[in-house]
Amino acid sequence: LPPQCGVKNAKGIWKMKRVWIGEGVVGESVKKELFEGYFSFSVSYDQMYRKAGHGSGSTCRFAFWGVRAMKDNTGKEIGLGPGKGI
Repeated sequence: LPPQCGVKNAKGIWKMKRVWIGEGVVGESVKKELFEGYFSFSVSYDQMYRKAGHGSGSTCRFAFWGVRAMKDNTGKEIGLGPGKGI
């Protein structure tokens, strides 16, 4: 990172794995999938931000769940919008 940005170091982790898969309605080829994940990001500030009172840095961590996006009749992903759901 350029020295003028105020960030001395930054690193992160993104992990995600499928924890469940199920079949859709009989006669349809829709697969339902559930994922679990974990995200962590930490940043260490340089002298510029420390002098400005922002401390030495910060860390953010959280766990999350996700589902596979729905698909229309052509196979295009349409997201989780209204419809039959999953």
